[in-house]
Amino acid sequence: MNSIYSLLVSSFLYLACTNAKPNQTNGKITGRWLPVKSVMSCVEDGKKTFDKTDSSFSPNDVMVFKDNGVLEDGGQRYEAYTIDLQTKQLTLQEGGGYGITFKIRTMNPEELVIFREDEEIFKNKKRQMKLEIYFRRI
Repeated sequence: MNSIYSLLVSSFLYLACTNAKPNQTNGKITGRWLPVKSVMSCVEDGKKTFDKTDSSFSPNDVMVFKDNGVLEDGGQRYEAYTIDLQTKQLTLQEGGGYGITFKIRTMNPEELVIFREDEEIFKNKKRQMKLEIYFRRI
């Protein structure tokens, strides 16, 4: 009876994981991802001060996420990564142990979109910065 119960539970878990909506994380980040666009914006005291979009990426910028947490970064900035699917966060780690954490907006077999938002006080003004990076799997 226990084996039948285990089989049913496993089947339901498998179906729940494979029927994830396209904009949900499905845990399959391993592989080669090419950044195709980044968007940076800034708002100071409620007024947008700039928007900058960059799409000048080349095949040299490919990021290879490996199963063991190692990251081969064509931009040679990051060395490792951790991903938390419950909180939908991706942390990219630099050589000195410093990490930058992004939230995952979209992660499906073809597309990965990550973003981060920061707030600071600069020259007595509240500044909100937002960075979004769009990747496609290659």
